[in-house]
Amino acid sequence: MVGEVIDELELLQPSDAGSRLGLSLLETPASVEIIDGSNIRARGYKQVTEAVQSLPGVVSGESPAAPSTFSMRGFTRSQITILRDGLWVGPSNMVMRPQNTFNLDRIEVLRGPNSVLHGQGAVAGTVNVVPKSAKVGEPDTVDVLASLGRYDTFQLGLGAGGSLSDTTWYRFDISQRESEGYVDRMDPSSLNVTGSLLWQASDTLEVKLSFDYLDDELADYWGTPLIPTASARRPMRDVISTRTGETIDRAMRFRNYNVSDSQAESDQLFVRADVSWSPVENLTIQNTMYQFDADREWANAEGYVFCTQVVDVCTQTGEIQRYYGYFFVTHDQDLFGNRTTAQYDFDLGGMENRLLGGIEFTALDFERARGFRLSEPLAPGDSVDPYAPVPGRYGPQELRGVSPTDIETRAVFLEDVLKVNERLSLIAAFRYEELELDRENFNAAGVLEGSSFDRDFDWTSWRVGLVVKLAEDVAAYAQYSDAKDPVNANIFLVNSGENLDLTDAEQWEVGVKAILADGKVEATIAYFDIERDDVLEQIGLDSATNVGGRESQGVEVSATWAASEQLKFGFNAAHTDAEFSRSSNFQRFAGNTPPNVPERTTNLWASYAFANVPLTLGAAMRYVDDRYGDNANNVTLKSYSLLDAFASWKHNNITISARVNNATDEEYVSWSDVFYLGQTHPSFIYANQVLLGSPRTYEVSIAASF
Repeated sequence: MVGEVIDELELLQPSDAGSRLGLSLLETPASVEIIDGSNIRARGYKQVTEAVQSLPGVVSGESPAAPSTFSMRGFTRSQITILRDGLWVGPSNMVMRPQNTFNLDRIEVLRGPNSVLHGQGAVAGTVNVVPKSAKVGEPDTVDVLASLGRYDTFQLGLGAGGSLSDTTWYRFDISQRESEGYVDRMDPSSLNVTGSLLWQASDTLEVKLSFDYLDDELADYWGTPLIPTASARRPMRDVISTRTGETIDRAMRFRNYNVSDSQAESDQLFVRADVSWSPVENLTIQNTMYQFDADREWANAEGYVFCTQVVDVCTQTGEIQRYYGYFFVTHDQDLFGNRTTAQYDFDLGGMENRLLGGIEFTALDFERARGFRLSEPLAPGDSVDPYAPVPGRYGPQELRGVSPTDIETRAVFLEDVLKVNERLSLIAAFRYEELELDRENFNAAGVLEGSSFDRDFDWTSWRVGLVVKLAEDVAAYAQYSDAKDPVNANIFLVNSGENLDLTDAEQWEVGVKAILADGKVEATIAYFDIERDDVLEQIGLDSATNVGGRESQGVEVSATWAASEQLKFGFNAAHTDAEFSRSSNFQRFAGNTPPNVPERTTNLWASYAFANVPLTLGAAMRYVDDRYGDNANNVTLKSYSLLDAFASWKHNNITISARVNNATDEEYVSWSDVFYLGQTHPSFIYANQVLLGSPRTYEVSIAASF
């Protein structure tokens, strides 16, 4: 399957991200996409972000400050929830890591406010990452993958699954990915081990034990500094433009301004136990108990500013100053949770009805220590030559504080689908949630600071929708979603002096989903309108602020077409109109477009499988429109188009593939973190940089299944 465009949008498949009632995508009144394992392998996606940003309107960022975060429907970062096999383990911009796709069964993406299903943070969408898992009746299989590419990039994967007895099945996968990276000293690596054991005790009782272990080091590339256009040797005018006359110098394109002993690593383990019991035919009771433990460490020179004047730590012009950019942070996270659900199927006045109710509890213990350079004397190694930077070392760590945070949540939820007749279904969901937050801030001397606080929240979320069958495999839908959260920004950065009132989000969405031409064509179209009040955003290393509300409207289209047995096409596009709106607390950015939100995106795929030889050729194109890099809209990240090409040869159970990504060697900015851009005040010359995307890469791979 490697290299082939898969001719399905999975509209007949159920999604845990979209509903817990077992509804197919066609029956769900929301935009839900599934990228299953065959699509992931066919398109050569090696990491989760590569797969998700192939969807309409999605842009992904690989900033080591918040790896594997997304922009979707006009919102970014923690406003998109990341689930691990259906479970929330923390704010996405704190807990998400690059994950190898070899270990995954599928990725599910639900768009729009969905805290009614998944709790806090689900404002613009939910990404559910589902690893491979043991299944009843699964045949014995062994899967092998090996790939080698540019920049000494390689990936190895080994997986096996099958039966241990007539009532027991297993699945085990291990993968390793490493690279030197396209910038000096990036050196990312990732080891992912997943496994599960399933016991079918009887026809009505199943027990599954699972684990997911990840040990990774992020790419130690924090961005390329902006410099005055007049100072640039080879300005990249087609990549970025600023109102302050700055640009990126192509001569600095592959330079790394981090220190040689940099750290950006994590070690995490997720274990769970699932029990499913059906005491009678129309009743299913499920319980999931889980534990998530993670240790993360960062210690980097992560902020860089080109000195244009002699002031503060800039002792001479023309140098890159890193003094205030030295920052370290550690996370010690422990999460315990339990979810219990019961689904009851019954007739209601002659109409089919499915009702699911549940309770959920989580206890999160999170300790964050951090430090940044303020007291250490300025050293010659803190500044570097823009064109020949000497890495140097981090040096003494200045502890600024430690913040233990305890969060307990309790929730009850209901979801129901009523099939009024053969053509009309009504779907509704409700969730009531309580959250107890205890945040302590200790300074470097261990003294409790006044910014510490504790607070309790409670709120309700709901969703109502309808699905109308226009034909056998054509459905129109409409839905309204409501959501409330205690805070929208990273909850671990909010202090007592900041606005902690509940924030509101609501969405209207209408759409059509269709399977046509005897299954050869699948298509979806959706229109959405989202409004959110009092949005808190991270604006610095250790702070968040209210940047007003947000409004977003747009249209998303997806289609696949199997023109013949050999020729297949795929297409999606999105148009998003998003802006900050006024709020009672903050009006500065009203009318501006949020950063990292393109107005238009397009993805195209095509493949041709020769009839007489086991060879498939194909290509993919991705277009991303202009985006702003900052809240003030002073920096424009220019549009870009990426072209990928591939060829695969398959014989029996072995597939050999060759792939070229970004074949035209397009130069572009992939992502901007607002707190690393334009932070150049003379009293705190901290950071002014953006992340450049990967140049042309190529790889060969071999995959086999036995």
